[in-house]
Amino acid sequence: MMGIAAPAYADDGDGGDIGNDKDFLAELRQVGVTYQDPDNAVAAAKSVCQLVDDGKSVAEILTELRNRNPSFQGTSAAKFTALAAAHYCPEYMSGGGLSDGAAGRP
Repeated sequence: MMGIAAPAYADDGDGGDIGNDKDFLAELRQVGVTYQDPDNAVAAAKSVCQLVDDGKSVAEILTELRNRNPSFQGTSAAKFTALAAAHYCPEYMSGGGLSDGAAGRP
């Protein structure tokens, strides 16, 4: 079980798409990524998009997630990042994975 620490800026205040959030959480469970608090997991997922908006590379995003969540082991951070991007900022997905070097939303 991992705890997911969300950054302070992760909540965009729009209330989010509850159906999308539930789908995201279900997919995390399907790939074996567990979480303690669903709200924090969703906030951390949305922060992935903010990190890409800030010009971070995939490697930097993975490092940031691992630093915030030391319990991320093996490929958990990569799985989390890919699912987060697919659900919350699919415009960053390229060829089935997060496109490295994407800087800012179109």
